Amino acid sequence: MNESSSIDAPVDRVLEAFTSEDFARRVSDRAGVEFQSLQVDGATDGAFSVTTVRSVGADKIPGVAKKFLGKGMTLTQKDAYSAPETDGSRTVETEIDVAGVPISAAASQRLQAAGEKTTVEVRGEVTANIPLVGKKIAAAAEPYIGRAIGLQSSTAEAWIKDHS
Repeated sequence: MNESSSIDAPVDRVLEAFTSEDFARRVSDRAGVEFQSLQVDGATDGAFSVTTVRSVGADKIPGVAKKFLGKGMTLTQKDAYSAPETDGSRTVETEIDVAGVPISAAASQRLQAAGEKTTVEVRGEVTANIPLVGKKIAAAAEPYIGRAIGLQSSTAEAWIKDHS
């Protein structure tokens, strides 16, 4: 999974969005999933982490995975942000776990400062340790995660404009 997007705002404003419960709720609403919680650990002017929990209904689950996920799933996303570089850029190590099943995702993100813009680059993979169908489930999940990353970026730009 490789995704790239651009946000028309500097990195500090992007971080303000990415650490806001209001923003996390907006992204969840736009994705059609249920926001449960957001917790920021540490001061955002250095290295810190954000944990977001969301519930996904059965209607949003790829067909090949419905047998294993039943009525839905709970996703816990942990983002570990590096301290800022001299230009404000950050790296983010992301882990997403699905409660109760051996499905997860890991990604490295780069929030690259470019003056009044931020480029978001994500590289990662989905892993499903389920005999016989794990690769199919992982392959089906990757496009959803790619769209979610794009949704986060487009939502960030709108959220930042609303909060200027």
